[in-house]
Order: sequence, then structure tokens, then C-alpha cells
Amino acid sequence: MSGTSRELAALERAAKAVVRHCRKTTIKTSASREIIRKLSIGGLGDGAYGIKFRSGLASSKLEPDADMSGMMVAIDIVIIRVGNVVIALEHDGNVGEFDPTLTRTAAQLAVARLREATQND
Repeated sequence: MSGTSRELAALERAAKAVVRHCRKTTIKTSASREIIRKLSIGGLGDGAYGIKFRSGLASSKLEPDADMSGMMVAIDIVIIRVGNVVIALEHDGNVGEFDPTLTRTAAQLAVARLREATQND
């Protein structure tokens, strides 16, 4: 999405608020467990904000991405601003198909392409 600085500032504030308010959420039932955590994405673009959602069995250890045993669903959402353009990047996967390192790689590529596109305008 592209727009004026004012329009994009509202989206950026919303992304910051989501990360601030949802960065340590855990929901547990007798059969399942879901977590939402802040996703450290680093200093990409002019602003980057991320959260990760993990869902698994009640006994699952969902905190460390390195050990994804018992995990059923994983979703990373990253909002990135480059100049007057904001993108939403979503990376998801099911059991055994999710590689969390790809989120950062995709975000870095997206920033590079956005910078290239905005320079050509």
C-alpha cells in the first residue's frame, strides 16, 4: 500500500500497537495451546514490526522455534515500511513444513525490491 506520510503513519501506529499489546499472549485449553509473541525482525526498511503465532497440542513447547515438535500451525506476520510504501508479509506452515528463518529472508528481499521500485519512480 502506498500513500501519504500521514496515511502511512496511522498504519505504522497500528502495527506498533499490535506488537506492544500482543507480544506475550498465551491461550491454553485442555487440548491445545496458542501463543502470540513479538517477532524480532531487525532494522529492516524505515520501520518493521512483527508477531508470530504458534498453535500446538496442550503439552507442546511452542516458545523455541528450533524445536517445533508438537506444533500444528505457525504463522509470522511482518509489517514493513519503506518510504511511502507499507507491505504486509505473511509466512505460514503446518507441521514439518515451516521454516522460521525464511520469514527474515523474505522480509529482506521484500525491502530490497521495495527500495528498487521506489527508486525507479
